[in-house]
Amino acid sequence: MANDHEIGRVVAVDTSQVTVELSRDLKALARSTYEGPSEVGSINSYIVIPVGARRIVAMVTRVMLSEESELKPEKTMVTLPSAKRLMKATMIGTIDENNYKQGINLFPVLDTPVYLTTRRDLNSIFGGTDSDKDVDPQEPGFCISIGRSVVFPDYDIKIDPDAFFGKHAAIIGSTGSGKSCSIATILQAVMEHPQVKQTRFVILDTNGEYRSAFQRQKNAGAWENAKPALKSLYIPADPSEKDHLAIPYWFMNSEDFIRLFKAAPGVQQPVLMNALSAARNSSDLTKSCLGFRSELIKECNRILGLCSGSDRNDARTVCQLCDGLLCYFADSRSTDIIQGLAEIYPLVDKQSLISCFDVVRGISREGIRDEGGKYEAFAVIDVDKRDRIENLIRPLLATLSRLPDEYASLCVVNADCPCFFERSEFRYRYLESAIARDDSNASRTRDACSTMLMRIYRFLEDSRFEFLFGPTDSEWPGVKNSLAAFLRDMLGMESGSAVGLTDPASFGEGSLPYYDRQRTNADSANVVIVDLSLLASEVLENVTALIGRLIHEFLQRLSGPESGVGRGEFPVVLVLEEAQNYIHENKKGDEESISKKVFERIAREGRKYGLGLVVASQRPSELSKTVLSQCNSFVVHRLQNPEDLRYFREIVPGIFGQLLDQLPALAPRSALVLGECIQAPALVEMRAVDPAPRSKNPKFFKSWATDSKKPDVEAVCARWEGFSQNDESELESEDDSASSNENDVG
Repeated sequence: MANDHEIGRVVAVDTSQVTVELSRDLKALARSTYEGPSEVGSINSYIVIPVGARRIVAMVTRVMLSEESELKPEKTMVTLPSAKRLMKATMIGTIDENNYKQGINLFPVLDTPVYLTTRRDLNSIFGGTDSDKDVDPQEPGFCISIGRSVVFPDYDIKIDPDAFFGKHAAIIGSTGSGKSCSIATILQAVMEHPQVKQTRFVILDTNGEYRSAFQRQKNAGAWENAKPALKSLYIPADPSEKDHLAIPYWFMNSEDFIRLFKAAPGVQQPVLMNALSAARNSSDLTKSCLGFRSELIKECNRILGLCSGSDRNDARTVCQLCDGLLCYFADSRSTDIIQGLAEIYPLVDKQSLISCFDVVRGISREGIRDEGGKYEAFAVIDVDKRDRIENLIRPLLATLSRLPDEYASLCVVNADCPCFFERSEFRYRYLESAIARDDSNASRTRDACSTMLMRIYRFLEDSRFEFLFGPTDSEWPGVKNSLAAFLRDMLGMESGSAVGLTDPASFGEGSLPYYDRQRTNADSANVVIVDLSLLASEVLENVTALIGRLIHEFLQRLSGPESGVGRGEFPVVLVLEEAQNYIHENKKGDEESISKKVFERIAREGRKYGLGLVVASQRPSELSKTVLSQCNSFVVHRLQNPEDLRYFREIVPGIFGQLLDQLPALAPRSALVLGECIQAPALVEMRAVDPAPRSKNPKFFKSWATDSKKPDVEAVCARWEGFSQNDESELESEDDSASSNENDVG
C-alpha cells in the first residue's frame, strides 16, 4: 500500500472500535496522494488497517483534539500544551484479496499504521461503479442502486435484494424525513432494473400516498402506468370508486370472526364457532349432516365423561346438555339435517334421538331436591345412574362412529375453511340454531350472547362494511373460484386461462370488483397498492391481518405437488406503511391484536415461504418488538424522539451505537443504511424518486399569500355521505320538478 495514504497509528483497540492518533505531519485534515487530494477524518468515511494479508475497514465516527503537557525539570519554565489529534472509528468489515465481507475476526494491535481508503478499497466495499453489468439471478449480490454515498459521491450504494426483501427490512424516520420516497424509489429501482421481468409487491397504504408513485393521471382524469416497468394495480377502500376493495367475509377464519365480533370466551365463542361450522357446511346437505354427526359424537363423549365424576354439578351439566340437544331436535330449522342423518344411519332418526336424550335427562334429574325458588340441588350420578346412561349412549355412539364407505371420502368443512356461505343464513338460521342448541333454563345463552349479537347485527347492517359483508340490501352470490380470483388479483397475477369463473350473465358486474377484473383478462402488475386511507379505523387491524394471513397461507400451500412451483419459488413482498397503527406493541393489560399476531408470525416464518416484509414506521418505539427485531436491514432517516432513539439502539447491534448519534441531524433524503442488505454501513443520499408519492409538505404560507383554489365542499360531502353524481343529479331534478309543480299550482 502506498505510504502517502498513511494517516496515523492505532493507540487503542476494543472489541468494536479503534482509536487512531493522526500523524503530526498532517498540517491540515487532508492528504495529497497519487489518486489526488483526500480529506482525513470525515465523519462516515472509511479507513483501512492492515492485519497480516487482510485489511480491516472501519467507519469514522469521531475526531477530536486531546491536549497534553510536556513536563520540564525547571519549575519556573512556562510551556505551552501541545495537542494530539485523535480519531475514533467503528470496525465494520474485512477486505481479503480484494473481496469485502461484513464482520471482523481479527483485531489490530497497538501502533499498527492506519491508511486512507484507495479506489481499489472503495471498489471492493461498494462493488465498483458499473451499475449496468449483468447480474446472476441465482446470486444477484449487491445490484440494486438506491442512492449515492454522501462521503464518496462517485459511488452508488447498492443493496442485495435477496437480503433486503427476503430477510425483512425496516424503513423508519420522523414524519417528513423521506420514508415514503425511500420506499417508492427502492421499489422503482427494482422494477426498472434491466433484468427484472416481474415483481410482486403489495403495499398496504394507510395514508393514500403511493398511487402517484407508480401511476399518472391523464387529461381525462383516468389513471395509467407512469412508466412501462411500473405496472401497477390500485385498489381503494373507498366504496364510491369503481374498482374498490372487496374481501368477502367467507375468507375469514374463526379467529377473524371472534376478533371482529369480540366474542368472549365461555359462551359466546362456542356459539359463534358452532354457527360458523354449520354455515360453512350448508352448501352441501350431506356435509351438514356429517358435521352434525361430529358434533353429536362430541356431545355423547362429554356426557359419558361427566358420568364418571363425583360432583353433583356434573348431573346439572348433563341435564343442560340434554336440554340443548332436545331444543335443537325440536327446532324446525334442523329438520333437514336430522332427516339427512337418518338416511346415513337408518336407526338414528329424530324420534329415537329425542327418546334417548329425554331418558338421559330424566336419569340426571333423579334425586333432585327443590331448594326453593328456581334453584334445584342435583344428586351425584352414582354407579346405577352411570350404567343406565351408558347403556343408552354407548350404542348410539358406536353406530355414529362407523361411517359408511360411500361417505368416507367426503371432507367435513370446519369453521376455518374459506368456503362460501350465505350471510342471511348465518344470521337468521345457524346463529339462532347454535343459540337454541346451547340454550336451557339455567344457561341463559341468549342473554350471555346479547352483546356479541348486537355487534354482529351492526356489522351486517352498516354500509361502511359492505366491502366485507356485501350490500346491506342483497347477498353476494357463491361464485366459482372466488378465493383464487382474489389471490390472483391481490398478487398482481394475470387472469388464469384455465380457471373457471362464473359467467357475467348469472353474476353481474360491480359487486365484486376483483372478480370483474379477473373475468376481463386482467394484466399482471408489478405492484398492487391497497389504499386503506378511508377504511374505518375499527377494522384496520382485522383487514390488514386478513390480507396478510391469506397471502401467507397461500404461499405455505405452494409446496404441494398441485401448485406447480416449489416452496419459496413465488416470492412476494408486503410493504406495511405506518405499521405502528396496526402492529403496535401491547401495553400492559391490552389484548393482543390479531394483526400483531399475524405479522409477527410472518416475520418469524415468512422467509421460509418467500414472503418478505418492508415495515415503515415513524414511531419505532410503538412497533411490535418481535417484528422489528426480525428485520435484518434498516434504512433510517431522521429520528428525533428520544424514546424512539433509545428503542432503536436496543434493536440494532451494539457496534453501530456511535453511528446512530447522527440520526437527529440527518437531512431529508439522507438515510443511514445498515444490515445484511448492504456491503458496509453507509450514509446515503437516496436516489431521486420519479414519480413521487403524494407525501409533499403542504405550502401553508403560499396558500395564504395567493389566491388558492377553493374545495368543492358539496361534492366532497356528497361522496362522504354515500351519494354518487347520478344520485345528486336525480335529487336536483326532483327538487326542480317539485318547485315547478308549486309554480304551476300557484
